[in-house]
Amino acid sequence: MMRFNRLSNKQLLIITLILLAFLAICTKYIGGIDVHDYADVAKFFAGKYSADIRSSHSMLYSFIHVPFLIIFNSFLIMKITNLLWLALIILSLYYISNKDRRTLLLAITSPIIWYMGPWISPIQLAALFFLWGFFFMNKFDKTEKIKYLVLSGIFIGLAWATWNTVFFILSFLIISFFYGRNINHLIIFLFFVTVGLLPILIFDQIFFGFFLYSTIRHVMANLTVFLYGSIYPGVVQILNSWANYLSFLLMLPLFSFILFKKDFFVHRKRQVIFLTLATLFFLINPQVRYIMFLWPIFLLYLPKNLTEKQFKIQLSLFILLSIIVTIPYVIQIKYTTNAADFDTGIANFGNWHFSSESRNAVISNDLNSIAKDYPNEVFLVGNDMEDYAGLAHIYWGEDIKEFVSEQDYNLYLANKSTIFEKILTFTPKIQDRRQIWIGGGLEKNENDATDYTSIIYGIGVDKPLEADGFELIQRYNLLYLSKKS
Repeated sequence: MMRFNRLSNKQLLIITLILLAFLAICTKYIGGIDVHDYADVAKFFAGKYSADIRSSHSMLYSFIHVPFLIIFNSFLIMKITNLLWLALIILSLYYISNKDRRTLLLAITSPIIWYMGPWISPIQLAALFFLWGFFFMNKFDKTEKIKYLVLSGIFIGLAWATWNTVFFILSFLIISFFYGRNINHLIIFLFFVTVGLLPILIFDQIFFGFFLYSTIRHVMANLTVFLYGSIYPGVVQILNSWANYLSFLLMLPLFSFILFKKDFFVHRKRQVIFLTLATLFFLINPQVRYIMFLWPIFLLYLPKNLTEKQFKIQLSLFILLSIIVTIPYVIQIKYTTNAADFDTGIANFGNWHFSSESRNAVISNDLNSIAKDYPNEVFLVGNDMEDYAGLAHIYWGEDIKEFVSEQDYNLYLANKSTIFEKILTFTPKIQDRRQIWIGGGLEKNENDATDYTSIIYGIGVDKPLEADGFELIQRYNLLYLSKKS
C-alpha cells in the first residue's frame, strides 16, 4: 500500500497501461467464447477469410477493424484497439469521480481489467459507451434536464450498436429509471437511442437487406437457446457449469453488498435496481467477460462508500486476483495450456497441461504445406461441424480457395437447407375454419456460392476425415488429407 502512495496518479496510469499492453501483445491468447466470431468476421470483410462466416453477432464491432486487418494482416490490431477502450474506461472513471484516488486504485487493480486485457471482444467498447450513457442518465435523474437524456440515449444506442446484448440491458435501464416518470421522457430517450443505433441499422440494411436483422437474430437466437438449447452440442452445459458460476462470483467486488444497504438504497434506488436486474440477468449465463460491462458502474459508487479498512481489503483482493488471472496469459507467451484463462483454469483444476509447441502454429504449417501441394482447391473440413472455421481462422494465405463445413456439405448431399426449425400451432377447440401458427428457424443461405461438386479433397483435424467417399492419402502433423474416391 505504501508503494502505491509514493506514486502519482499519472504514474500509476502509465505503469498500468504499459503492463497491460505488454501482457496483451505478448501473450498468444486472444479470448475464449465468441472470440473467433468477432475476429473471423473482421477477417472475412477484409477479404482474408477462406470460408463463409457462420451466423454471428456484434458484426459492426468486427467491421470497424477491417481497414487495419487489410493493412497489417494480423489480429494484433484488434488487441490494441481493445487496450485503447480499457484505457479510456479507466480514464473516464477517474474523471467522472473527480480524480478520486480510491477509484483510480480500484480501477487499475481490478481483476476484470487484467482478465479482459488480451481479449478480442466488443464488450470493452460497449462498456465504455454505456458508462457515459449511465453517467448522463444519472445527471438526468438528478436534474431532469433533457440535454442529459439526449446524451444518455445516444451513448447507450452506440453501446447497443457495438454489442447486441445491450438490447436486454436497455430494458432493465428503462424499468429502473423511467418507472413513474413522464412518458414523454421515455419517448425522447428511445428516439436518441435509435440515433445512436444508426451505425448498426445502416450496416444491417446494406449487408443483410433488413435494418433490424442483427437485433431480431440475436434476440431470437438467445430465446431459442434458452427454450430449446443450442444447435452446438454441449454448449449450454459448458456455459452453465459450476466453474463458470464460481469464476463469475469471484470476479465481483467483495463489498458490492454495501450498495444494497439501506442508507445507500434510499438515495440510489434506481441505480441499485438496475445493477440488481442486470447482474441477475448475467447469472442466467454466467461468463466472467460480462462483468466487464457492469464493472465501471460498480466503481462509480463502491470506492466512496467503503471504510478505510474495507478499501484496503478490497484493494488487496483485487491485486491478488489480478495476479492470478494474468498467470495463464504470461504462460502463453511461450507455451500453450488447457488452463488458458481464469475460467478454464478453474474448470481444469488438477488436470492442467502445458506444451512448448503451439497447436495453431503446427496447424498453420500444415495448411501452408497443403496449400503448396494442392493449390487453389476447395477443401471439405471435419470431423466437427465447426472445424472449418478453426482452419480459416488460422490460415492467412491466398492459395486455398475455400474451407467448407461438413455440415453444409451434408445438407447439399441430402438436398436440404433447414438446420433447425420450430413451429408453434394454436388449434381452436371449436369448429373454426382456420388456425394460426408461428414458426422460425435456421437454414443455409439461398445465395450459397460454394461449388460443392468441385470438392475432391478433404481435411480431417486430429484424425482422418470420416465423410463418406473420402479416403486418406496423406498425413501431416495434426491434419489428415483425404481424397474423394
